[in-house]
Amino acid sequence: MKLLRILPLILMLASPLLGAEPAPEDDYQAVAGKWVRNDQAGNGSPLQVEQEIIGKKSIVRVFDLNGKLIHEHQAQFRLQRMEDVNVFVYFDLEVTAGPNKGKRQPQPRSFAYRIRKNQFIQVEGLLREDPSPARMLIWLKKTPPQPDV
Repeated sequence: MKLLRILPLILMLASPLLGAEPAPEDDYQAVAGKWVRNDQAGNGSPLQVEQEIIGKKSIVRVFDLNGKLIHEHQAQFRLQRMEDVNVFVYFDLEVTAGPNKGKRQPQPRSFAYRIRKNQFIQVEGLLREDPSPARMLIWLKKTPPQPDV
């Protein structure tokens, strides 16, 4: 009886990604590495955000103007494809540094993404059932300095 009450909830949560297929390994290789973008705190002061993607784990770090780590969270993820759209699904998110340390978000969240040259373009709030406001973030690939030859 409990299963009958829970089943509609499970179907509702899974429905946006039912038409999605697992992404090939090439997609995981394309997103791997360190990505950076600039942002602003609520008071307008500049922040630098870094995302490190290793295997199927994403670690996001936020640094203040002085380079001090003020937030860090990590999550597991999987990549999927829905027709012409790439989908990044993250889950089991845990805040590992900052004022919300220890906070967890186990339920999956998704966004559309595209890799173009050295850009990771992330678009939130467009997928069905996504409660996030629509916004686009552009991450730049962080590459190590090349040695002088």
